[in-house]
Amino acid sequence: ELLKPTQIYVNEILNLTKHNMINGCANITGGGISDNIKRIIPNGLTANINLSKIRTKKIFKWLKKNKIKDREMIKTFNCGVGFCIIIQSKNLKKIKKFFTKEYEPYVIGKITSGKNKIKLNEKINWS
Repeated sequence: ELLKPTQIYVNEILNLTKHNMINGCANITGGGISDNIKRIIPNGLTANINLSKIRTKKIFKWLKKNKIKDREMIKTFNCGVGFCIIIQSKNLKKIKKFFTKEYEPYVIGKITSGKNKIKLNEKINWS
């Protein structure tokens, strides 16, 4: 599982860009969800990420069983969240049509007014 190639979303993102459906996007790499998303959030806004909404795959649950702290799981392994797209919620159904079922996007947060560019809420479900 750890040797599988990274999923590349170039075609999907280009199509969404052509249809003017993206407000922002972030590839979740080193630094994890928090460090990568806050780079694209303008001042005065907060990305409120609900960690309990993340759909963790078996490999991440297995890693977690080996006594890795939640903070490290989120920062280093990103728990399976490889790419984040910031959209208007009204476009979610349309956007899903551009992705295969295996890589269908789902909501893990929302943008609100705020001082901090990112806020991680709740906890990841490891069971």
